[in-house]
Amino acid sequence: MGKIIEIKNLKKYYGKNDYQCKALDGVDFEVFEEEIISIMGSSGSGKSTLLNIIGAMDTLTDGEYSFWGDKEYHIEKLKSKQLHEFRRDNISFIFQQFALMKRYTVYENVVMPLNILGLSGRKKREIVFDALKSVGIEDLAKKKVTKLSGGQQQRCAIARALVKNSKLILADEPTGALDKKNGKEVMEILSNLRKKGKTIILVTHDNEIARYGDRIVRIEDGKIVNG
Repeated sequence: MGKIIEIKNLKKYYGKNDYQCKALDGVDFEVFEEEIISIMGSSGSGKSTLLNIIGAMDTLTDGEYSFWGDKEYHIEKLKSKQLHEFRRDNISFIFQQFALMKRYTVYENVVMPLNILGLSGRKKREIVFDALKSVGIEDLAKKKVTKLSGGQQQRCAIARALVKNSKLILADEPTGALDKKNGKEVMEILSNLRKKGKTIILVTHDNEIARYGDRIVRIEDGKIVNG
């Protein structure tokens, strides 16, 4: 498989002089298509910072970050508007606390990323139901997300990530709010997405969840110590 991400000597510092914190300090990192990578590390190690930079939710202080999607991007050179466009066109996110709109139904939550694309209502419905079917909750489309179990809410969040058809899915503790059974079911869904051409990078503190990855990358004190 081809390379989708290459990061060289990535640094992310907060503050200045005596108050400077080195969140990431010289990280080299590669990701290949249709790969699942599990990132692990203690609290404050830099794992979430790395995920946020990969997803263009945060900027790097120094280093190089290249991404190959429909076109080649050099993230360290992009301005704010360009970062937004890169994120919109290439990245989908799954969060620990689901980040769903609580007043809305499952369908209304999942369709949100499509509402800015100018698609017909029929086409949006087709895409949404394909995503809902892939995670096994198409029968819950009209239900308010507040009426769902935690596992169902995370499935809804995964479906919302799928409708964008992004090559890369970033998952920050995707099973952290779930019990063991639901956590395993969510990881089985993510594993199946890899078979459909998705690349997945996830942050987790759970060794059992991390084992779903093709590689486990460990970060300590802002440096990759293996992987």
